[in-house]
Amino acid sequence: MESFNTAFTIGGVPLAWSAILVALAVFTAFIVSAVLVRKRGAYKDLALDACIVSIPCGLLGARLFSVLSCKIALSSFFSLSTPGLNLPGALVFITIGLLIYLRVRRLPVGESFDVLLPGAFFGLAIGRWADFFLCEGLGPVAGEGVPKFFPLVTFTAQYFEDGVSVAYAVFFLDFLVCLALGIAALLLSRKWKPGKTALFTMTAYVFLAFILEWLRDGSTRSVVFGGIRFNQIVLFVMLLALIGVTLYTDFRKPGEPADVPDEPASPETDEAENAQDTEDPA
Repeated sequence: MESFNTAFTIGGVPLAWSAILVALAVFTAFIVSAVLVRKRGAYKDLALDACIVSIPCGLLGARLFSVLSCKIALSSFFSLSTPGLNLPGALVFITIGLLIYLRVRRLPVGESFDVLLPGAFFGLAIGRWADFFLCEGLGPVAGEGVPKFFPLVTFTAQYFEDGVSVAYAVFFLDFLVCLALGIAALLLSRKWKPGKTALFTMTAYVFLAFILEWLRDGSTRSVVFGGIRFNQIVLFVMLLALIGVTLYTDFRKPGEPADVPDEPASPETDEAENAQDTEDPA
């Protein structure tokens, strides 16, 4: 299975297909976001800053939630050679990190997420294919007499031993969800009020990811509270938070200002205001 995930070696060090796809996912998210930043007149460094914030936050959240879900041991938290990246945990920490960044920079939260989410969804769509090479993100093994065609059905780790065992590719359904939501985020943001597209697409993804968790192979997932899995609890809390934000936004009294920070003032604006105060003292 290791050779299946190995793209090539450089100086005796293997480079994994999964790592290449993750890097491509980050690059895609950055490029799409950078293009939208320029077209929509957002803060010029938003795409680059979002990547700088999201990468460490995502890794920290992915590793921490892998420990909490007992996928990896606490002693392996800083061991990058030990596989274990929890996607819901990464999404939680990335969202928190971006919210803090936007608050510090005094950038509009809704408009900024509208710009960043299309690239994020397209990046997620590409990143889901890393599971193909890792033989993860799979559902039950396909039984006898079941039509087996790629990519609905794909390899399992056991396949490389018996040449037979294949499973339903839940990661492919996740790929389709991310791709569809990325397109929706692009189209709807031009018609809806700032922030509405971000809330809708984020809520839709969390809800669908919650459903897809039930299709994944239970033997490789952390199960708590009967049939509810650890990832589903995290996703359910995220879903409640998003619904709460949506309701708060929709039911705000008419004329009540939104809790959105102002655009950062440019140095030129500050100099002009100071000059006006000097010329016309109160």
